Amino acid sequence: MKIRIISPSDQGTNHPKWWGDYWVKDDLQKEFKRRGYQIVEKDADLDFLLFGRIRELTAPRKFIWLYSHPASVYNESWKKFIKEFEHVFVLSKQFLSIVQKDFKNCSVLLGASSKQFTPRLVKPPYDIIFIGNTGKKLRIEILKYLIGLNKYKIGLAGTLWDDKLGGLIDKVKWFGPYVDNSKLGEIFNLGHLSFYVSHEDMRQNGFVAVRVLDAFRSSECLMIADNNPGLKDIFRNVPIFTSKEDLEIKIDSFLKYPLQIKNLVVECRKDVLNFTFGKVVDEIEKFI
Repeated sequence: MKIRIISPSDQGTNHPKWWGDYWVKDDLQKEFKRRGYQIVEKDADLDFLLFGRIRELTAPRKFIWLYSHPASVYNESWKKFIKEFEHVFVLSKQFLSIVQKDFKNCSVLLGASSKQFTPRLVKPPYDIIFIGNTGKKLRIEILKYLIGLNKYKIGLAGTLWDDKLGGLIDKVKWFGPYVDNSKLGEIFNLGHLSFYVSHEDMRQNGFVAVRVLDAFRSSECLMIADNNPGLKDIFRNVPIFTSKEDLEIKIDSFLKYPLQIKNLVVECRKDVLNFTFGKVVDEIEKFI
């Protein structure tokens, strides 16, 4: 069977590897290939779309994974577009009920990570490591707040931070606009803690970013997540924060009790072990 996987990162960007969905596509392709499917760019038997409205669907069978940014793709025109698909997979259990109002052939398909665990070999030089772009205003606000406290050693990677932080960039270690995806574990291990700020539509609708899973799969860094209702479908006890002031309190508490960091990381790593692309393709194959 010939499968074409279509991603927003295909759309002529200069840096496709900087897009998270590029790596989701890559992991899906590898798993389908491992099972004997052919991955093609045209004349497919099945087009598998990774969210977004892309009209170049030519295969006789069409699946979509509503994987990210529900507010940007789920609107009135979407409700017509969705009828082109044989099946819709939804990253969020909470959002599934919304999709079901317009389309019955849909099911939950939670995210996954392909990252391998990298043990930490030396004491982390940073209190906090943040890996992410500047596309969310709240991320910039929180980083400026934490830097302004002048009490943390911070490592930072992602696009445009030198522009958004201005002179504050000199107070952190900026690793540049891009970190090799295969090196995520090494970079996360440079910090005791990390945190994640979702896009607002993803947070409200229970879409958990794969970056949270990547952090626990790849490193011994403790990720503190924002208050996303979808986290409960993956984790038993992941730490969350509700404001920049609450994040500061959490960071201070964890840095004071490093054994708590270690124990929580171990628990969360166990939680994400089964969230693999093998399991993702198992679910997709049920409908193929």
